[in-house]
Amino acid sequence: MVQSIYAKGAAQHLNPVPNAAKHRGILVTSGVLGKDPQTGEYAETTADQIRLAFDQLLLILAESSAQAQDVVKVDLYFTDRQDRNVANEHWTRIWPDPSRRPARQAHQVSLPGNCRFQLVAMAVLG
Repeated sequence: MVQSIYAKGAAQHLNPVPNAAKHRGILVTSGVLGKDPQTGEYAETTADQIRLAFDQLLLILAESSAQAQDVVKVDLYFTDRQDRNVANEHWTRIWPDPSRRPARQAHQVSLPGNCRFQLVAMAVLG
């Protein structure tokens, strides 16, 4: 049976959507947003949105009894793919060992309102 994850300290969705769901050892996040968890508002800068999204990914993983090393795939959604260099800073912070990084794909998309970045991750739990 699917278990919904609502991570403490992570921004929640306006729609009835959990931060993630896990089933049979697989964890999949919903869109992890660059929102301030206290205000529910998007951070003003793209760099802050990217930082918040990666920080919140770690909170979601912890709430799910998972670790960064359990992540096997991350999709990054940018309004401007030139912001990948900012994401790379957080990517290498979380996964410093090049031989232990998850697969990744960057997408340039149109995102709603002030949203300029979001990510989606998949993890295999031990």
